[in-house]
Amino acid sequence: MFIAPDGDAFRRQFSKGLSRMLSADGLGAFILVLANSLQQHKLRHSLLHLLQRNFDSMKTAGQGSDDDESVFAILAREGIEDQLCWRQREAGCWELVYNNMRRLRPERLSGEKFDAISQPFDEQRFNFNRPFLEPEILWQGDWCGHHFRVLYNKFPFAPWHLLIVPDAETRRPQYLDQDTHAMMWDLVRAQQHLMPGFGVGYNSLGAGASVNHLHFQGFVRSELLPVESPRWRHHGGDKAYPLDCRPASSVQAAWEMVEQFQQLHQPFNLLYRPGLCYLLPRQPQGRVAAEKWAQGVAWYESCGVFTLDDSSQLNSLSQWQISRQLALYNHDR
Repeated sequence: MFIAPDGDAFRRQFSKGLSRMLSADGLGAFILVLANSLQQHKLRHSLLHLLQRNFDSMKTAGQGSDDDESVFAILAREGIEDQLCWRQREAGCWELVYNNMRRLRPERLSGEKFDAISQPFDEQRFNFNRPFLEPEILWQGDWCGHHFRVLYNKFPFAPWHLLIVPDAETRRPQYLDQDTHAMMWDLVRAQQHLMPGFGVGYNSLGAGASVNHLHFQGFVRSELLPVESPRWRHHGGDKAYPLDCRPASSVQAAWEMVEQFQQLHQPFNLLYRPGLCYLLPRQPQGRVAAEKWAQGVAWYESCGVFTLDDSSQLNSLSQWQISRQLALYNHDR
């Protein structure tokens, strides 16, 4: 079993895990719970009393990393009552989501420039084996011969957002091998009936990955992502997707493209869906002179969903503006 036997059990486990995580002196856990609670009103309502109680106590007693203390200092000034749940709007074929907490997320590697998408694992940099991350683990267990560590995403942007780290103790860098690719393909396909809407995203280094420790990003949403729409030419439609998008319907065909990208040091994003993998080669991060709202493009943005930290942009951005900005990341422009 991977995490839970079905979707309802998964959502209950997700919510209960957030409740258990809160403690009197854990700034990091508090920030994670607050950020995750804002993805839906029901989740926020169930956690708000605990969050408020902990927030008041941690103003004087809270401890955490430098990143956590910086984030909490902002929250202490602003308060948490006005931290609103995510708000969403469709702009033509694209999705916009106002998510105020994402502005507080540390950049780590996602802000660096890369000449190569293969870098050695560095024990001194942030990785998913750090002891202080233990409270953020949603589930650990074995699935099909591999050990998985599944953590909450501290600053989520996708519904029921997960960080999936296979065989974490092997300390592999963010670079795909054929067996791991096949394992993720099988995992997504196996979950399609148990957890409908389950999918997995992947960022190579140079394409939005913020941690050089092999990991994937899980989510659960019943709606198709914009990149999955039948309107696009890569699905037989009549519209050109702004980015080069190459869907593969076999695990081997997808791997051959991944291997080619990696050998060429071509940054890329992936989306795994049941029986299908979308491959999106793109311009390296830091090389595109994009608008502020369109910077930091990773797998979710490549798939057509942009997270905003300015509420005024939710209603002001047009479909044309979004298409134009996304096209700037096209690898062959």
